[in-house]
Amino acid sequence: MVQQPKISIPSTEWLKPYKFHANELTCLLRSFGAKCSKCCRSISATDWVRKARERVYHLACFACDACKRQLSTGEEFALHDGRLLCKAHYLETLDGGSTSSDEGGESESYQKNKAKRVRTTFTEEQLQVLQANFQLDSNPDGQDLERIAQITGLSKRVTQVWFQNSRARQKKHLHTGKMKTQSE
Repeated sequence: MVQQPKISIPSTEWLKPYKFHANELTCLLRSFGAKCSKCCRSISATDWVRKARERVYHLACFACDACKRQLSTGEEFALHDGRLLCKAHYLETLDGGSTSSDEGGESESYQKNKAKRVRTTFTEEQLQVLQANFQLDSNPDGQDLERIAQITGLSKRVTQVWFQNSRARQKKHLHTGKMKTQSE
């Protein structure tokens, strides 16, 4: 599940006696904030992240270190010797680097798992385009969907499903918001 990071900015009360310049204080807070385990850049409160044990990654950085393929929600992966690996490369590492398997049963079960449908992972740029268009029109017609699909490089069907899911999410959040205000 893709989730927003829960980053709490530490209280700066303890810094008051030290008289920092504003730029120094910003720099100090940045150096102690959450950082992506892959690119080591800061993670802001608005960044989409993925977590693996104690590590936090930008959505785009959550990729196999061997094949550089971005990993999807629900996909099996491993943290092995400080490296993030997809299931195929982790199994390859365990087998001593060989990609072919002599054990038929194991490879057959792995093939069955591979038959699952491929889930689309969106880049930050694609999400920005999709979200901006959703703000303008949450239910675009066929022509608009094709235009958005061309801009993002996604298929029309993937774009259509993203809008359907976003409308459902919006409806759910509106409904849960009303429930909270009625109970108060």
